[in-house]
Amino acid sequence: MTPSEHTLPPQPRGPIHLVVPRRPGADLDLLRAKLEGVPALQTHDVVWHVPDHRADIVQLAERAAQAAQDDGGLLVAAGGDGTINAVASAALRAGVPLGVVPMGTFNYFSREHGLALDPETAVQELLQALHAGDLRPVQVGFVNRRMFVVNASVGLYPKMLADREMASRRFGRKRWVAVAAAVWSLFRPASGRRWRVVMKTHQGAEAQQEEHLVTTLFVGNNPLQLDRMGLPQAQKVADGGHLAVVMLKPQGRWAIARTVWNAATGQLDKDNAVVSIACSELSVAPASWRPPQVKVAFDGEREWMAPPLHFRISARPLWLVAPSQLARDGASQTPPPEENTAFVPADTPAPGLLPA
Repeated sequence: MTPSEHTLPPQPRGPIHLVVPRRPGADLDLLRAKLEGVPALQTHDVVWHVPDHRADIVQLAERAAQAAQDDGGLLVAAGGDGTINAVASAALRAGVPLGVVPMGTFNYFSREHGLALDPETAVQELLQALHAGDLRPVQVGFVNRRMFVVNASVGLYPKMLADREMASRRFGRKRWVAVAAAVWSLFRPASGRRWRVVMKTHQGAEAQQEEHLVTTLFVGNNPLQLDRMGLPQAQKVADGGHLAVVMLKPQGRWAIARTVWNAATGQLDKDNAVVSIACSELSVAPASWRPPQVKVAFDGEREWMAPPLHFRISARPLWLVAPSQLARDGASQTPPPEENTAFVPADTPAPGLLPA
């Protein structure tokens, strides 16, 4: 996907609309002081959008996007993948560009797009890109009416997110807590469900229908996360026009341990319990008894949706304000096991299959 394939949005010239989630234990005053201390930001009008309650982030993002559209400003998400999801969804609907200041636990979106992970450095680079007019089109996916930037899934994954949130409330929002909670979730008994999967491998292809008995069906849109798990579909997703579908078959605890190891060491493609395919779109529904709703996870959020679930790529890209030189974190090599957290759910501030 290149800028020439799509109409560029207007260049932001107005205030910076900064959306910050309300997270347990976060010191918003300290964050504000740090960011406002960046000299480059002091030459801009900054409007801070902070929700009164954590659950208000979606509505707040919509209001901030509308304000950016009205005054020609730049909409910026300061948070992890869950916050980015909420703000990016609002940006896409409003037709305004998005800036990102990474502040999550794993920051898959930010790492994939080569953004600095230090908030102050990220602000400086964001403003440099803004002044240079650097806009990058980013592929985003949809599951029914919900957008996702990293991944979406059904089955075991939403349960993993719930377990992680419980652990984070008890032990704090730390990386080791997220990893431990994810592994604990994987080793708990999980039943499979037979899904009817109808997919197109590429645009214009005929639909193919299959049935799979799986504990998790995961749809990935983040090449970095897929690459770290060792899935060859990462390249097709990076090239654009494809999503990666990863399905995990039911298995015993020792086999699960092997799968966790394979995911952590970037060898998931060699795992017999894993089926992975690249496609342009797919619809999934329970093959036998159809419940009125199934729980779906997308970028760390969770929502009940009525099947069938239709996964597709947005016809319009999300426009990201970022340096034109892409320096994707970890693109050239698989990190060592202790650093590879691809199988852990993506960050959920407002709120992989070993998903994200």
